[in-house]
Amino acid sequence: MLRALRGQGTRLTVIVSIADRRGNGDEVQRRITGASVEDLRRSLEALSAEEGALLRAMRRPLTIERLGRHPLGNLVIASAASAFDDYGRASAWFGEQLGIEGAVLPATIEPVQWDTEPFEEGDDPSAQAESVDRPSRLHFIGDRIDSPAAAVDAIENCDCALLAPGSLYRSVLSTVAVPDVAAALRTSQARIVWIANLEHDTDQSPNMTAIGHVLALRLNGVSVDAVLYDPSASLKFDASELAHHGVEAIPRGLRSTREPRTHDPERLRAALGELVALQPAADR
Repeated sequence: MLRALRGQGTRLTVIVSIADRRGNGDEVQRRITGASVEDLRRSLEALSAEEGALLRAMRRPLTIERLGRHPLGNLVIASAASAFDDYGRASAWFGEQLGIEGAVLPATIEPVQWDTEPFEEGDDPSAQAESVDRPSRLHFIGDRIDSPAAAVDAIENCDCALLAPGSLYRSVLSTVAVPDVAAALRTSQARIVWIANLEHDTDQSPNMTAIGHVLALRLNGVSVDAVLYDPSASLKFDASELAHHGVEAIPRGLRSTREPRTHDPERLRAALGELVALQPAADR
């Protein structure tokens, strides 16, 4: 998704999770980097316009005795976070070295863990009845679940907030359900658009219906104004069903012809160009 937005003359702020699921996280990864930094690194890579030496180096896998192979970028982010005592500042510094357009920030100041629990009966019966896999409530475990001030400010002052496709709980909700992030989304005047997955989330909710994904977001405190989806995708949305829940349907051809399970960057760029006023940052 980020490659579709890159190079449009607008300032992007990308907010990603550095949280692991309790009990299922990568213990080796945490021993090395202290947090789940894979999404930070991938986002920095995606926003880097030039294929320079640093970008090539950060992708290079290194083998650490008894700890396996890990991208150098993950180790650099972890080292910078230790030096700055702040994952957000470390990511911002790394972004400056790469010359990215915008910023990549963690959803939480410090690494945290998350887990899910069933919603209590009566929370939203209509939502639970409409999904084969019932939505779960995601909650965080940690001493510091605060979000960086820069992340909150970016949400409160943006024109459009895009929720990227990805694993519903592991990627999407572990970012947007962070209390400060969710609160900023609720008070922001920005239009909130979810770029829907093309396939069912085999990670945690393989049988959840398309509308179930939207309602899972809502039950976790995040309401979207619109859903951008591909009508030919296996995750099937119904425009009238979305309208029933007060959500605008934006059907567009987004699939890659070469890799049908992924979004085509050019098609996604065209679709997002209709949604976002891509103005130079200086004019905002």
